[in-house]
Amino acid sequence: MSETLTTSAQQLPPPDADLGYLFRLAHQHFRALLDSELEDLGLSAQDYGILSVFRTRPELSASELARISQVRRQTMHTSVLSLEAAGLVERSVRNQRVVLVRPTTRGRKCLETAALRVRAVERAALADLSREDERTVRAWLASLAAMTASPKKEKS
Repeated sequence: MSETLTTSAQQLPPPDADLGYLFRLAHQHFRALLDSELEDLGLSAQDYGILSVFRTRPELSASELARISQVRRQTMHTSVLSLEAAGLVERSVRNQRVVLVRPTTRGRKCLETAALRVRAVERAALADLSREDERTVRAWLASLAAMTASPKKEKS
C-alpha cells in the first residue's frame, strides 16, 4: 500500500512547490485512499470522521458534531440523516432545540472495522519514515492544526 501512496502515473510535484498546493494534493490523495478502503462498509472518509468522534463521547448534539467536524450545521444534519438511514447512528430529541446523536451498536461495530482500515492507510503513508521522522511530522501537523491566528503581514 505504501507504493500506492508514494507513486503514481502522474509526475510528483516538486518538493519546493507551494505548501498549500502540496497540502491539497496530499489531502485529496489520502482522502481518496480512505474512501476506497471504506467503500464496502458504506462509509466515506467524512462518515468515518463523524463516527470516530464517538470513540471518546457517547453522544453529542448535532451542533457539537458540526463544530468538532468543522462543517456547517446544515451539512452535519444531512450527514447525520444519511448515517441514521444506514442504521449507524440514532437521534433523540432533548428539547425543541437540541437533537442528540449517538452511534448504534451496528455503528460502533462498523467504526471498529473502519478504524483498523484507516490505521492501515496511515501506516502505509508513514512507511518510509523513521519513528523520529514520524514524531516530527505528527508534531508539526498538530502545531499547524492548533494555529489560531494567521501571521501578521510585514510592513513594507
